[in-house]
Amino acid sequence: MVKQLKTTVITAIVFFAVTMPFREFFSVLVVSEMRPASALPPALGLLFGIPGALGCAVGNLIADIVSGYDLMICLIGFPAQFLYGILPFILWKFINRFDADPAAIRLNNVENVMRYIMIILFNSLTMAGILGVIMQGFGISPLLSTGTLMVFFNNFVFSMVLGIPIIIFVSIQKAKNVNLSLNERLVLILIMISVIKAGLIGVFAYTELYRVIYDPLAMWNRIYLHVAASLSISYLITIVILRWAEKNVTIPIESIAGIVRHYINDETGRADSGSVAAECERFINIRNETGVLAGAFRTMVLDLETYIHNLTRVTAEKERIGAELDVATKIQASMLPCIFPAFPDRREFDLYASMQPAKEVGGDFYDFFLTDENTLAVVMADVSGKGVPAALFMVIAKTLIKNNAQEGKSPAEVFTAVNDMLCENNDADMFVTAFMGYLDIPSGRFTCVNAGHNHPLIKKADGDFEFLKIKPAFVLAGLDGVKYTQHEIFLNPGDMVCLYTDGVTEAENPEQELFSDPLLIEKANFYKDLSVSDFIVKIKEEVKTFANGAEQADDITMLALKITGGK
Repeated sequence: MVKQLKTTVITAIVFFAVTMPFREFFSVLVVSEMRPASALPPALGLLFGIPGALGCAVGNLIADIVSGYDLMICLIGFPAQFLYGILPFILWKFINRFDADPAAIRLNNVENVMRYIMIILFNSLTMAGILGVIMQGFGISPLLSTGTLMVFFNNFVFSMVLGIPIIIFVSIQKAKNVNLSLNERLVLILIMISVIKAGLIGVFAYTELYRVIYDPLAMWNRIYLHVAASLSISYLITIVILRWAEKNVTIPIESIAGIVRHYINDETGRADSGSVAAECERFINIRNETGVLAGAFRTMVLDLETYIHNLTRVTAEKERIGAELDVATKIQASMLPCIFPAFPDRREFDLYASMQPAKEVGGDFYDFFLTDENTLAVVMADVSGKGVPAALFMVIAKTLIKNNAQEGKSPAEVFTAVNDMLCENNDADMFVTAFMGYLDIPSGRFTCVNAGHNHPLIKKADGDFEFLKIKPAFVLAGLDGVKYTQHEIFLNPGDMVCLYTDGVTEAENPEQELFSDPLLIEKANFYKDLSVSDFIVKIKEEVKTFANGAEQADDITMLALKITGGK
């Protein structure tokens, strides 16, 4: 009730403020003038119902009293003005009685604009007839007179010129969280073009007729006739344009936008691509960009559905492979000796090793084992390639090397035999770089063979690390029939040997600089007095620091052997 009373008061004030200046300066008859305010009762009645129509009637009554009209005219004019404002509201509700909210007016399509025009035409005729009867009753002018015609033209013209923009903008403000639709923008633009055109015609007619017609009633009738004719033609053209645009542009675009919005904002994941595509199918036959847009979105939705289906399948497959690779990682790790100290009952030497694959599984491997009571074998190898193929080849190579070594063969004999075995059926053309050494524990004699591998590091008890420069032979599995030769050195208590793969020296930082052999020597000498386990850990930390977040491109494997001389 308070809100309705507030609406009534505000509309009364607005109507009074708009109508009074024209009563003072644009009087045509004793109780009539050029009245732009005549657009307000139908518009505000349609927008606010009884409070809007009643407010305009009250504003008109106050204006009549202030203007000094006869009391009877004021009393009769009040219900006539209320009827003028409420009749469009009643007609709109009746015409739209099957809508969800029949009282809510929106000029957002051609059908509603045509309804509004027909209601305003009927309302203007009704009001002109009522005022004609009133003016005849008071002896102002006959019912069928130019005065009655002027009232009709005035109401119709201003309800069209001012009423439509008022309804469009106010209805949008009343509808919360609703913006102007594409259709409403087009309606507003075309209507405003017609209004501007009619206004210019009215101004031109006024300037021309003012100098030749001295009867205000005749002059304004002529002006209104020009404006009304212009509006009728313009609105007819507008209706045709809007009807075509609705069918081919605005409604399809808004529909497609709604489909896209629903598809994008669907948080349930249940959006049916088939139904979305079917919705777009309705607009594909439109022979303009709208049809192209509908077709493109339809294709995108169907392609996206296929992509999501394939992605789901690929993701499931990837998860399965990931789980299998995780098992493979654990299997590979279990194949490499990883319990330290490796030989807790042997105090003549200390040994530590580590392997960090670049992928889930790697091609590097190390090994150490006793071939007899007094001989320790150490192996460091790097299989060409990465991932699962390299890991499988690594398993074969490691197994062959250990089996041949435990048969009592020398390092050279082991590599010669393993090379011939690996060359058989090596259709993948894979190869292995490897280094193997036998430590005769009592004497310290270290017999070794290098099959294309990195030069090991060696440090004497009181010296620095340097590369063990023995001439490398050809890689394993690269060429059948290669005969390998071995070399001997002697290791004394305090001496240390470090084996590694090229994943250490070829580690890159973000600037694509290599860790390199000189830097390895520098860091090895910096940590030369540490235990073998701490030494390996520190070198790995240096490599990680150098990489500075760059992706690990190769497996990093290291083994350190130190002669302690214990008994």
